[in-house]
Amino acid sequence: MTAEPSEKSLPTKPKLIFFQWNHRPQLRYAKYLLQHTKDHVRCLEQFFDVVVISEDCDYDEMCERHTPDMALFEVGYQSLLSHRIDIRNTSTHPRVFKAALLNADSWAWTRAGAISDMDNWGIGVGFSICTTIHDYMPEAMDGLFSWPNFVDPTVFRDYGEEKNFKVMLTGSQIELYPWRRRVAPLLSKAYPTFTSPAHNYYDARAAQALTGERYARALNASLFAPTCGTMAGEIVRKHFEISGSGCCLITEDTPMAEEAGFRHLENCVFADSDDVIDILDALMADPDQISRITAAGHDLVHSRHTMAQRPQIYQWYLLKAASTSDRIEQRGPFEDVLAVDPKIPNVPIRSGGGLDRILLHQGYASLLQGDADQARTRFSECVTLVVESPEGKFGLALCELATGDPGKAANGLARLIELTTVIYGAQEPDPVEWAFYLFAIAQLDRASQARRFINWYPRLSHPALDHVAKLLSTSEEIETPKAVPSQPSIHDRFVRGADGWDGMFSKLVNISRDPADGKTGGRIPFPSVSKNTTGQSSGEYLAGAVEFGLLKANIVALKPNVPPIRELDYLGHVGRRLRRVVRKSPIGETLASARRYSKEWRERRES
Repeated sequence: MTAEPSEKSLPTKPKLIFFQWNHRPQLRYAKYLLQHTKDHVRCLEQFFDVVVISEDCDYDEMCERHTPDMALFEVGYQSLLSHRIDIRNTSTHPRVFKAALLNADSWAWTRAGAISDMDNWGIGVGFSICTTIHDYMPEAMDGLFSWPNFVDPTVFRDYGEEKNFKVMLTGSQIELYPWRRRVAPLLSKAYPTFTSPAHNYYDARAAQALTGERYARALNASLFAPTCGTMAGEIVRKHFEISGSGCCLITEDTPMAEEAGFRHLENCVFADSDDVIDILDALMADPDQISRITAAGHDLVHSRHTMAQRPQIYQWYLLKAASTSDRIEQRGPFEDVLAVDPKIPNVPIRSGGGLDRILLHQGYASLLQGDADQARTRFSECVTLVVESPEGKFGLALCELATGDPGKAANGLARLIELTTVIYGAQEPDPVEWAFYLFAIAQLDRASQARRFINWYPRLSHPALDHVAKLLSTSEEIETPKAVPSQPSIHDRFVRGADGWDGMFSKLVNISRDPADGKTGGRIPFPSVSKNTTGQSSGEYLAGAVEFGLLKANIVALKPNVPPIRELDYLGHVGRRLRRVVRKSPIGETLASARRYSKEWRERRES
């Protein structure tokens, strides 16, 4: 009889310190989002001894306390309900291997912020939960791997439920999901369906949604359930939840679905609006075939797509710990992370063929050919698919510049910069967005202001910024940018060729100069602002006064990470931050209590 291995005989797991956002506020809303973050920890715990840090902290202190072998930093999370933690002194402990976990959709508006986080924290390697991440991050970024979505096999399994529903409809059907919008109405008209309504992540009703075992049992009681991977052709959790729960998956035939191992009429149904009813009608007449396909889909998920089959972060750590001189590579989004001889050519990255990527390439092609109207149409279609698409909104700003409306372009670009630096909280915006914002305000007779703030973000460097600096240069000296490596931009992949961004600038309007420079003025007049004795605009003067007051009160955290320029709403952000601080202070609690008392008093009087 073989003896059970003792605890001492088991290999010691390397220690991983995981800097994870504070996701507890999700509990009041979409509980499944909180569960996903817990599942990430549970998956990591299969390979590492995991210490989770979910509060603002000092990296040096945490490493001294926990002596980790590796540090993993969550970046890019999209929900504003969760708290992005502040981590200081990340340049210490260079022997601790560092990587980032990009816990966001591949097309997320937080990508520029995630890149900034990685740059500021000295992280050169990222693992994404998405299989299409290479379509959406800068091509210049090396060390980008997939750690794809997975399911908990103890929850999403075959419960042996009676098949009470022909089709279960679950999940959102907004514009982001064009396949679902085409197919779901056809299914609901053709067959008896069970519908689990989708709620906005920030809707309190989302807490009532079917989740966990109840959701898995509902799937198990259904013959079919459709899902898709959004306009990006992604693999989302629903692909695995449906098949893993013993329900026959109906989905779109995409490159990533094939990479995951799904095959038409073998372990799933590939269909679209033109054939889905015909295929399901034929299958309904052959219950044995439905059973075979469903069982094969269940087996695929439980053999390849549970948390036990996601060792990629651990594999990377082992290769780094072994000090391999080989290239570290992943030869497919669901494949292992391997050491490869540097002489062997890189395996081409397979694209997901996202619809927004197609529209963006078409938009840039039209813009470079001088057809701004057609370009605007394509960029607008992209924004329709993804409301907060930074590439689509940036493209629209380029169209405004090309058609002589730098004011509208500046406002659009300012919103992108605020999203990254104020809403997300990154140290820097996307470098190309910052460069074109300066370019736009210079078109508004404000070139001197653009010069003054060109180095506002001292770590920011990019060829587009260099080009703007040249265009802005006069006899007045511009501070020489610091010698820092060029940061990649999420917009780089759309502007290629020998000219690169220089060529894009030349396709737009010539930059204007301030009248004081002795050059021509802006093409569109912009109202002047009152000046104080320091020569600042009134907005900049007030911002400086506010900053002085904040520093005096030792509340520096209220200062937003944008310069005091009108489009960037500096004082508005200060006011909003101040209100949040007051609400959380003893004064705020007193005021809240007074409001509650007043409300109760009025209600008693009325009753």
